[in-house]
Amino acid sequence: MKKTIFVLVYAIAAISIYAYGKTTESEKLALALSGQYAKKMADASEKLEELDTAVKKTLLFNESDGSAQAREDIWRLSSDIKSSISALPLDSGFSTSWMNYLGRLGDYAKDGDRYHDSEKFHQVMRQASKNLGELADEWEVATAGMVSGRLSMDGWTDRLNNVESGYDWSKMGNTVKQYTESDFPLTASESDSQKKKELRDLKDAEVTREEAVERFKELFPSVSNEIVEVGSSQAGSPYPFYHIRFAEDESIGYIDITKKGGHVLSFLSERPFGREEQPFEDIQRNAERFLKAAGYRDVVQEEARENNNVWHLVYVRVEPEYDAKVFSDVIHLKVAKDNANVVGLDASEYIRKENTARQPIIDIDWNTFFHSDVEIVKKELAYVENNQLEQRLAHYLTVLSVEHGIPGTYAVVVDTETAEVIKTEKLD
Repeated sequence: MKKTIFVLVYAIAAISIYAYGKTTESEKLALALSGQYAKKMADASEKLEELDTAVKKTLLFNESDGSAQAREDIWRLSSDIKSSISALPLDSGFSTSWMNYLGRLGDYAKDGDRYHDSEKFHQVMRQASKNLGELADEWEVATAGMVSGRLSMDGWTDRLNNVESGYDWSKMGNTVKQYTESDFPLTASESDSQKKKELRDLKDAEVTREEAVERFKELFPSVSNEIVEVGSSQAGSPYPFYHIRFAEDESIGYIDITKKGGHVLSFLSERPFGREEQPFEDIQRNAERFLKAAGYRDVVQEEARENNNVWHLVYVRVEPEYDAKVFSDVIHLKVAKDNANVVGLDASEYIRKENTARQPIIDIDWNTFFHSDVEIVKKELAYVENNQLEQRLAHYLTVLSVEHGIPGTYAVVVDTETAEVIKTEKLD
């Protein structure tokens, strides 16, 4: 009897110690994730102030050359804030509106000297400065106490779901949307395009929460053992998805998987990187193996660039009838140099597949189309968006031209039906 009691007491003690260890481990992982959220929130707050200053700087000059650096800063800072906002589990309506406003502000500033007269530019930037000031004040109130890094995950959830924050994030999203519409109104074509993207639905069968988790484990076995939370997108999202947060060893991050079809919408894993580097061929091979496993089999690599820790790879969808690249349907991948694992993905543009149509291909005499000293280096077909936001089948040409003894490489996009030059871009 004593022996039985001893065994039972020992078993209970062992289970208690194990449970305590797992609880402590989970608390540490949650604290690490909370710290990452706090860092992103603080970064967005700091750069919002810098963005407001950069916008004010553009108002000092009549000539666009004087504000060139400030306009470049606006474009850079708006992109940085978008990156921080996208990594936070904020209200989807607010997040979408805020990133849309930042994107349009950055693009307007970058191209301001090309498309707008100075007086119109000043009017837009003056109003943007006023609105940014008001947004900064609201952001400060909304995020009070959220940048300390000491909030529990329940605390973050309460603050972001309006439970205890006393702040209405969706109302702020509506405010930002109104600012966007007043500062940078959509053209008729842009409005139609936006409506199509918001209303277009996936036709695939819906997957359960458990199936989404299994999908995550299949694709990312090295980081999917410790799942912190499985949530869902807010009502009204263009593509409803499961939002899965994880913390595994030194890696923390999230994955979004569409409810219809179980497609990987986005993925981000943050961790320390090692110093070793895998051959680029292994990087490519692992990236393409992952894309096939994730169901993205109709893409080809279009671009590759690197920084100290990762390779940024861009893949585009290939339309089979013309074997034409669809440059609006892209997948962005980040692949770690140290172990060739995928650490970042954005497939939102790919999932919002463009509708492409058959189009005549007229004969074009390139010898008369281009000047005699222009050499066509590469020629392929692609679907490209024109100024009216229409997807047009086009000749995508890489050409070489010698200018004053110096060679220059250009991409020239020519409509296959009208021979209209849709775009010309210098590549080097």
